[in-house]
Amino acid sequence: MTENKYRLEKIEKNGSARYNLIKDVRFKDKNAKVRKPIFNPKNVDFFAFDPELEKKAIFKKAGLSSDYYTSDYLEKSDIFSLEEKKWIANEFFKSAPTDDIKQFEKRFETGYIHGTTAIEGNTLSFSEVSDLLEYGISPKKELREINEVQNYTKTRQFTNNSNGKVTVHFIKKIHSLVMDNILETPGRFRNTNVGIVGCDLQHTPPELVEDELNELIQNYYENIQSKKYPFEQIMLFHHQFETIHPFSDGNGRVGREIMNYMLRKEKYPQFLLGEKTREKYLSALHFGDENQNRQMIQTFYQMYHNQWKNIESDFDRLR
Repeated sequence: MTENKYRLEKIEKNGSARYNLIKDVRFKDKNAKVRKPIFNPKNVDFFAFDPELEKKAIFKKAGLSSDYYTSDYLEKSDIFSLEEKKWIANEFFKSAPTDDIKQFEKRFETGYIHGTTAIEGNTLSFSEVSDLLEYGISPKKELREINEVQNYTKTRQFTNNSNGKVTVHFIKKIHSLVMDNILETPGRFRNTNVGIVGCDLQHTPPELVEDELNELIQNYYENIQSKKYPFEQIMLFHHQFETIHPFSDGNGRVGREIMNYMLRKEKYPQFLLGEKTREKYLSALHFGDENQNRQMIQTFYQMYHNQWKNIESDFDRLR
């Protein structure tokens, strides 16, 4: 049986009655409600989407969630803005027509796969990626580049069907899928030291990789449990993962896959990174390399905020 989206509130005063349509709002252990006056309760459809009430509920829920978290780097207004976009996106994906959602997800998925591989130098165009994924049409490109794109079909199936915490085993599994038919030993940590040419930054020695990953994972979940703001913690995790650099190749692709998995687990829409945002993305990571975490987080915030700035107008079209 479908549950009512709303309920009716009756207020009697001086012998007359007024009615409000109510939507209950919950976040964690916080409860609130938003209301809309109605004049004829007999005509109320408790199942129908009411855009005015939904917008009020989103605003209220964003307030509850932004007040719940503590932040080390972002302003309160920035957190509220991200939380508002998060809840708008959640409601949009629940309420939009199924066909519209499928088309949106299809375009986004193609854009994500094209983007995350393009950052690493893959030369397939957006249309070539789309044709390869949807129709199996292979472009006249190197086999490695084709495999890089095709591997994401199984990778995304795995992450979309996963619900648990990130673990070392989970990370290795993602790498084995992303780098299948590319590396001889996908899913295995590197056994040699690596560094960046022209840079003093040194990655974790191979014998310490697993220990540092376990510590990183533990710290992340402890910070989430302590009500640290998830978006900040996920971006910090992403940078530290890239600094550890656990694999001989594929660290960026695996790191971005983990980042989006964490965002999804915390109910945030995914982060689309690609060729056009590559330089800004790398500059954000460079801020982290220089221990300028505030600048790194703010750069990621600006990129993410700009990506989802139109979600409210998409939501308004549901009226």
